[in-house]
Amino acid sequence: MTKLSLFIFLGLFSRVPGANILIFSGYGEGSHFFVAANIGKELINRGHNVTSLISIAYKERSGEERYKDINFEIFSHKVSPNAVLARHDRRTKKAFEGSHVLDIVFNVSHFVNEQIDDCESILNDHDLVRRLDDHDFDLALIDPYWICALVVAERFARIHVSVMPTSWWNMLSRLHGNPVNPAHHPELSTGFNPNMSLLERLKSMLCSSFTWIMQWSADQLTPLMRQHDILPGMKGSDIFSRSQLFIANVDYSLEFPLAIYPHIITAGGLTTQPAQDLTKDLEEYVQSSGDAGIIVFSLGTYVTYMKEELIAVFANAFAKLPQKVIWQFRGTPPAILDKIPNIKTMEWLPQNDLLGHNKTRAFMYQGGNNGLYEALYHAVPVVVIPLIGDQPDVAARVMTRGMGLSLDIMTITTEKIVDTLNAVIHEKHYKETVKRMSAIFHDRPMRPVEKAAFWIEHVIKHGGEYMRSPIHDLTWYQYYLLDVVAFLLLVLVVVIVFIVYSCKFAFRCCKRVLVGKKAKTD
Repeated sequence: MTKLSLFIFLGLFSRVPGANILIFSGYGEGSHFFVAANIGKELINRGHNVTSLISIAYKERSGEERYKDINFEIFSHKVSPNAVLARHDRRTKKAFEGSHVLDIVFNVSHFVNEQIDDCESILNDHDLVRRLDDHDFDLALIDPYWICALVVAERFARIHVSVMPTSWWNMLSRLHGNPVNPAHHPELSTGFNPNMSLLERLKSMLCSSFTWIMQWSADQLTPLMRQHDILPGMKGSDIFSRSQLFIANVDYSLEFPLAIYPHIITAGGLTTQPAQDLTKDLEEYVQSSGDAGIIVFSLGTYVTYMKEELIAVFANAFAKLPQKVIWQFRGTPPAILDKIPNIKTMEWLPQNDLLGHNKTRAFMYQGGNNGLYEALYHAVPVVVIPLIGDQPDVAARVMTRGMGLSLDIMTITTEKIVDTLNAVIHEKHYKETVKRMSAIFHDRPMRPVEKAAFWIEHVIKHGGEYMRSPIHDLTWYQYYLLDVVAFLLLVLVVVIVFIVYSCKFAFRCCKRVLVGKKAKTD
């Protein structure tokens, strides 16, 4: 038998027999879904059966050609599909007002109740429950940002694996048993790099309290767990510790250094892939840009609302540039855009394919993690306009690594857009830096989705308990060594008391001796 034949033979027999896998990563739209679906497609290629649970508000996803091999199950809500879509619209509107974080803080109970309602809708839909039970899932792949997914995983699958599609979230890392110090690794939405000032470290420390908020949010599902006899005796937040793996969509070619436990698997760039050919009309438009090339502009999946004044700021800036601009515009574009010849709007962009085109000069976008790694994969300089969530943190990585520049949506102007785009396009060090970083990113033994699928198959075969973090077995006071500190303080007090009383005793003895001698002398 030749070496090649032996390799193929061993490869065939080392594969996991086809497993039934459930994916639940939120409603079925945006980056959270795309990451999990890409892993799902890779698992299908390896012979597994994959079912994705998505919201009725995004049921059109189930008819897309690229996901034809995924089986979809649709769940309904206690509210209308339009009301579900409006949830994302509200959050993006708050982002444009600069009040997104405060909105979350003051309405956290409302957001948690939305997910509790969704969970109740799923678990009380007897037909849906029967169909999911019939699949007999070996494993669930979930996004722990959606706390309802924790309960769904425990109800319908034997084990589960968590996937984090965004840039690094300290709080999810902690809840999955990996310690992160906010002194050197900035917290979510701070937009800091590791070299923080005193005030920045203070803000990072205060933001670390979101870990407790996330834990509290998960615990609000405990009554629902009791009602459906899911993990009796455990709380909702305990489910984080039951995850066999935590797959993080980050790569250290771009991510800030961080120590991780063995159950944390870094697989940054889960949506990256070689660019495919553009449609004929889009290719003709791109080629018509000549040597100037094109700029790809998108504010993401969820931005379906922009004030006309802000649209005009972008439009007037693009009109002053020699490049042609392909703009992902959700909804009906205003008349001003039709008057500018170098702007083409599209409801949906083939983003990865455009970034891989040799005519693309820059990528201006909101700072989603998938777009960041797609730009890195294709070595395209970026301009980040962060809006919500982890997007300020993506901007910090882009700026720190020299991959591009960032703009503040609250102070953005036509002149700033023009100057920033000209800088990343014409200043050579941005292109040189992103080429070097891209080369580091590509220098790996397997693609990110292959790495994620490999480890999922690994836990199907062997389980992940042997990698389980010991932090899960510690109480909060043990984790922070408060019992050790209390013991040392007790020892210190005992020693001090012993020394004090010993000194007093010695002083009395000396006094008696001296008094006795004096009496004899007299």
